[in-house]
Amino acid sequence: MMQRRNLITGGLATAPLVAMTAIGLQPKAVMAAWPKAAFYLEDLAETEKLLFADTPVEDTDRIAVTAPDIAENGRVVPVQVVIDLPDPKTLTLLSDGNPFPLLARARFTPDVEPTLSVRVKMGQSATLIALVESDGKLYRATRAVKVTAGGCGG
Repeated sequence: MMQRRNLITGGLATAPLVAMTAIGLQPKAVMAAWPKAAFYLEDLAETEKLLFADTPVEDTDRIAVTAPDIAENGRVVPVQVVIDLPDPKTLTLLSDGNPFPLLARARFTPDVEPTLSVRVKMGQSATLIALVESDGKLYRATRAVKVTAGGCGG
């Protein structure tokens, strides 16, 4: 009886990997492009330089960053980013007040809605910065959030 259960659970555990390989996704290839080092940088300018080199940034109102004006609990701040730009490739969410500025990074394909909803941890009042790569350019939108308690440090 236990052997059968182990066989079933083992099969269920490997099914997603088999399905990914069948449609042409290789987990190692997908993970190779992930900017792991950027999540550990403590300086906003260094993080932006690592991710985007010296690409010029253009401010836009075609990226909507929604977050509370005042976050009573900095440990769980809901953030939504909706992109209204042609063919967005990536979205990078940063905070200028966190010990590690990179909060989230997402890649988009033409088949998905260019929207991201996350809950982030903010250590203090700060500005959220959404950077979107679209049509060969880099666009930015910002949103100030005042944190009253909790967060990364408390």
